[in-house]
Amino acid sequence: MKRKLKEEIGARLRVLRDTLGMTQADMVKYLDVCRANYSRIEQGKVGPNPQIMHILKTNFNISLNWLVTGEGEMRPQKRKKPGRDIDFSKNGEELKDLLKLMKKIPMVKHAILGYYLEYKFKNIEIIRDLLQELGTNEEKRSKEAKGVT
Repeated sequence: MKRKLKEEIGARLRVLRDTLGMTQADMVKYLDVCRANYSRIEQGKVGPNPQIMHILKTNFNISLNWLVTGEGEMRPQKRKKPGRDIDFSKNGEELKDLLKLMKKIPMVKHAILGYYLEYKFKNIEIIRDLLQELGTNEEKRSKEAKGVT
């Protein structure tokens, strides 16, 4: 991960900590990391590992998009559980952006894979349906790009 990105993430973690009214010692206890390591993360010397990102996401409702890019809300409204009627044609750009982030920033990829595995065990049927739909949509786009109908 590039130095500038680590520094930006560290700065956002400080903002989060201040917003929550927590000290570094509080965060260290909550995240179960050593104080020196957490301090290095806030200073931008190292990036947070996927486990820390997962704790921030699940326990503090922190948007990983906000944490990594600074875009969007820090603590978005909790969404309803996804249903089987998700229309991926409406979310295509978001998915493309997510895939770009996954390629560009390895820790995002690891965090997303962790969420996928956790979610998969709880909702295996939804995952199968969504992956099949994604594959079908990708095949259509590929054929359209080649001029095959």
